[in-house]
Amino acid sequence: MKKMKQLFFTKIIYGLFLIATIITMFIVYMNIDNTLAFHFLIGYAFFAFFMLIYVSIITIVNIRKFKWAYIRRSIFKFIALFILLSAITYTFNYIMRPSKIDLLRIFSNSLGLSFGIAFFDIVFFKEKI
Repeated sequence: MKKMKQLFFTKIIYGLFLIATIITMFIVYMNIDNTLAFHFLIGYAFFAFFMLIYVSIITIVNIRKFKWAYIRRSIFKFIALFILLSAITYTFNYIMRPSKIDLLRIFSNSLGLSFGIAFFDIVFFKEKI
């Protein structure tokens, strides 16, 4: 029962984050400049930071319940996606604008995307594998 509450809470957090992201994109795109929008953007930044921490903790808690073979497969998938995404982004940046290649940006984007893709199912873990 505790697991179902945690899964329900995680789904609510993701839903709120999606709605807040859409509202934030609308505020930034329309260049809305008032105190309410400013406070919403500050709240969104804090919410995004704490959501990042929450998802990391839930991933670590849930990964303990998986078998080592599944964890090893996910780690291999993470490393392969990181290398692939980094190489593709570097290649496109080298072709399109070779004077402005930012390796920190390339690696940080690739790291986040590959982590999200490889470990997404662990966050919404229901039953023991």
